[in-house]
Amino acid sequence: MKILGVVAMAAVVGMTARAERNVTVYVNDLNARGALYQAQARAAKAFAEVGVRIHWRTGRPSGAQSEPEPSIVVSLAECTPANYLPGALALAKVYEGVHITVFWDRIERRAPFAPTVVVLAHVLVHEITHILEGIDRHSESGVMKAQWTVEDYRAMASKPLPFAPIDVELIQRGLASQSGVVAMAAPNSVQKTAN
Repeated sequence: MKILGVVAMAAVVGMTARAERNVTVYVNDLNARGALYQAQARAAKAFAEVGVRIHWRTGRPSGAQSEPEPSIVVSLAECTPANYLPGALALAKVYEGVHITVFWDRIERRAPFAPTVVVLAHVLVHEITHILEGIDRHSESGVMKAQWTVEDYRAMASKPLPFAPIDVELIQRGLASQSGVVAMAAPNSVQKTAN
């Protein structure tokens, strides 16, 4: 009887434990900013809490080398036209699964309610999550909320906005299926963070 109990507990622990996954993120930083490095550290910590290890790189991936884990490319834009996705802080090509553009200039202007580093970290987490999930969706609350309110900005200034449980599950599913092809995907679909 004791053996069955131990086996059952081991099975439950095994089902709930998340395997750590690795993701490489290349950032095309226009200037080496201290804010970017601090934001990367914060974003890496948020992902580590859900079993994802982010490996940050500068520049773009080499076409000659194949990487064992998924790669994401983040570009920082400094002169975003006002009429281009008004209100958006970033966009991710969700179904293409690689490219993210962060509107750095807009993030700098959003900082009155939370430090720029904090907002940038949340935008990185939000957009990388879109790519990892591989679907175009938002949550009702937390870091994957479609639009952050003033209260959300104030909250993130003291403590990171959390992932909703469904987002953790979708991240893990998305990473598990990275080797497969995402069905029903429009090749150039984008998801923007409009906050």
